Amino acid sequence: MNRETNIGKLTPVKLWDKALIMGGLPEKKSVTENMPIHGCVKHFDSSDHLHYYGSDAVNIKKMINKNKHLGERIVNDYSYLKAEILWAVRNEMARNVEDFLARRIRFLLLDARASIQAAPVVAKLMAEESGYGKEWVRYQTDQYTELAKEYFL
Repeated sequence: MNRETNIGKLTPVKLWDKALIMGGLPEKKSVTENMPIHGCVKHFDSSDHLHYYGSDAVNIKKMINKNKHLGERIVNDYSYLKAEILWAVRNEMARNVEDFLARRIRFLLLDARASIQAAPVVAKLMAEESGYGKEWVRYQTDQYTELAKEYFL
C-alpha cells in the first residue's frame, strides 16, 4: 500500500501519517518510544503490598520509617496502610474519602462493607493532612457510607 495514495481505514496511526503528509512534516523517530512511565520498575516483589506503587514504594516506606503509625493497616483483614492515604493526598491529589477508597485503592469495589469501616480512618488522616475539621470528617464519612451502601450485594 502506497503511503501517499491509499491509507485504508483511518486508525489513529494512519490519521497521523496522513496529517504528516498533508502538512509536509518530516517523519521522525519517537523520542518516547523506549521511555519508561513514572513508577516503572523492572523487578519487584509481588508479596510486598506496596509493589503496586512501583518506584514510589520506596518513598512510602520512608514515610513509614519516619512514623511507624503510618505502617498500620487502615482496617483489619486488608493490607491497605495509613501511609497510602497520605501518599495519595500529597502526591496523587486525592481530595476526599470516596476518591481514595473508590478510585485510588478500589476498596469500594472489593468490599463495600469493609470500606465503610475504613472511611472514618481515611477521613481523619485526610483532614489532619489538609487542615480540615471534625465537620469535614463527619460529612465525608456520612457521604461515603451512603455511597458504599449502594454497592452491597
